[in-house]
Amino acid sequence: MKTVVCPKCKLEQSVFCVRTSYCCTACGHMWFDYDLIGPISILTPTQDGLIEAGKIFAGAHVCESEIQPLLMEMATRHAKYQADHNNQGHQLFQQRVEELYRTLGQYKYSEIAAESWKWQEADSPLALGTEMFKCWFKSAGHWSVASKKHKYFGADMAKSSEGIWYAAILVAD
Repeated sequence: MKTVVCPKCKLEQSVFCVRTSYCCTACGHMWFDYDLIGPISILTPTQDGLIEAGKIFAGAHVCESEIQPLLMEMATRHAKYQADHNNQGHQLFQQRVEELYRTLGQYKYSEIAAESWKWQEADSPLALGTEMFKCWFKSAGHWSVASKKHKYFGADMAKSSEGIWYAAILVAD
C-alpha cells in the first residue's frame, strides 16, 4: 500500500501497487510518478552514440549538460514517436512541456529533432549522431540549443520501419 497526493486538489489517496501514473478519484487529474525512473547508470547504444557525437562535434555543448532521467525518457519517447510515424518534428511538444512542468518543475524547456538519410540505415550510432549534429549545425534555431550547455538534457534516437533514424534532444534551463 502506498499513499499518493494529487498535485491538483491535494487529496491523499491510498493505492495498492506502485505505478508510474495515477488518476485522482476526486478531481480526475492524471499525474506521473517519475521517481520510479531512477538515475541513468547505463546508456543505450543509441543514447550513447548521440551523446558521444555531441561531445566531439565542434561547437556543440548540449551534451556537457547534466543527464536528467525524465528528459532521457521523454527524448526516447519522442524519438520513437517520430520513428513510428515516419515524420520528423516537434509533435506534441506542448504536451511534453506541460507534463514536465507538473513533474520536473518550472524550467524553460526546448527541443531539437532531426532525421538521417535512408542510405544511413546501417550506420553506427556514433555516425548517426554525428549526422544529427550536422543537421542541427545548419539550422540557427536548432544550433542555438545544440551549441549551449544547459542545466539538464536528455537525448535518444530511434529507427523507423522505413530505415530512417530520428533523434530528439530535450533540455531544461
